[in-house]
Amino acid sequence: MTIQEQLEAMGHARVIVVLKPMRKKRAGGRMSLALSETISLQQEAARTLEKFFKPFSNSRTTILAREIDTLRDHAGRAPGQAIADIAPSRPLYASDPNAAAVQENTGLRYFPNLGILFGTVDEKGMDGLRSQADVVSSLFAPPEMSLIHPIEEAALAGPDPGNSWALERLHVPQLWDKGLTGDGILIGHLDTGIDATHPALDEAIDSFAEFDAIGRLVAGSQMTDSGFHGTHTAGILVGRPYQGVTFGIAPGAKLAAGMVIEHGDTAARVIAGLEWCIGQGVRIVSLSLGVRQYEPLFSRIFQLLRQRNILPVAAIGNEGAQTSRTPGNLPEVLSVGAMDQTDQIWFNSSSQQLSEKHRRIVPTVIAPGVTIWSSVPNGGLRGLSGTSMAAPHVAGLAALLMQHRPDATVDQVEKAILASCSRPDAISILRGNKGVPNAVKALDGL
Repeated sequence: MTIQEQLEAMGHARVIVVLKPMRKKRAGGRMSLALSETISLQQEAARTLEKFFKPFSNSRTTILAREIDTLRDHAGRAPGQAIADIAPSRPLYASDPNAAAVQENTGLRYFPNLGILFGTVDEKGMDGLRSQADVVSSLFAPPEMSLIHPIEEAALAGPDPGNSWALERLHVPQLWDKGLTGDGILIGHLDTGIDATHPALDEAIDSFAEFDAIGRLVAGSQMTDSGFHGTHTAGILVGRPYQGVTFGIAPGAKLAAGMVIEHGDTAARVIAGLEWCIGQGVRIVSLSLGVRQYEPLFSRIFQLLRQRNILPVAAIGNEGAQTSRTPGNLPEVLSVGAMDQTDQIWFNSSSQQLSEKHRRIVPTVIAPGVTIWSSVPNGGLRGLSGTSMAAPHVAGLAALLMQHRPDATVDQVEKAILASCSRPDAISILRGNKGVPNAVKALDGL
């Protein structure tokens, strides 16, 4: 629902407010946000906007918060219960001095690393926000995000031993031969969580955070996967060889893994996850989730990531031609579609020519995404298909390139990847756009 539709139906609306950058400085010939300076300045702006927000007993956030507190108080953490359903009542921002300066109430959340306010307002509060054009960059209703569900292929046999077909198709082993494994690169991984006990992920997880149904940090949560999707995409990113099979593209890299989907207020959970990733110092964020439409106002959030020299890589969706998902369809995001082992586009891979001035095509690139074997919880391997599997291949390639050139900007890394691409003859530009990256050519071009 739009902000106006919410106001008319309920008398209040959930809104995301993106603050204007308060200061820029020149670094290495380019304009970049000075994060520490920007946070303190934006904190003052957040204080001026605080008065426009207030809690409502019938708002979705308040209702979810009550449900979470009831589960926590009466049930504790039951065996097998999704951790995302239980959380401490203390909000995430209360532990951050920059955010804690903004009043704590269930009607307002402040994410200082992103410069975002998320909360509920009535008509008067909305008018107040609109009057603050000097500090407000944009404001919009939070979209509903969801997992991009993969398809499990019916396999007559298990995975072939040795390197996966995806690694060979992208020419990744040649970069390993040069000592490039992603060592020293931290990748943000926002998904269903992760089973860190899997042998393929041994010592691959640098940090873990779980966010509850309204995006609050779950204190003391254990590394776990609420399903299997997160463990599978994590294996593609950083998995070590397991049971004679090699499938992880950047086995020397580490993950900052956040559990943000599914269920609850997914927009709040994803934003909280992005906020946390910035604080962890990630260089890349891999996202296999999205909104089933084009949400251009979400661009500002991903502009902020790029200005902080973080490369966002996202799956484009599994709904087929003429469809796409945000954030994968945003110009600030390196979006990825899926192809199979015969260089054909996967039939469910989303693609779309957006109705913009330049008729932009998404996805940006395509990568292996069919019958991709990787880790799943409890020490298993599973072959899955989807753009969820394709995206981490490209994110992992970016990690290899960043190890080679730690000083490279996200624009330089992305440019090298795009310049290395070639599109198979059997795939049209509308379905495959730039085509398939070549790791060797990308390295040479960086």
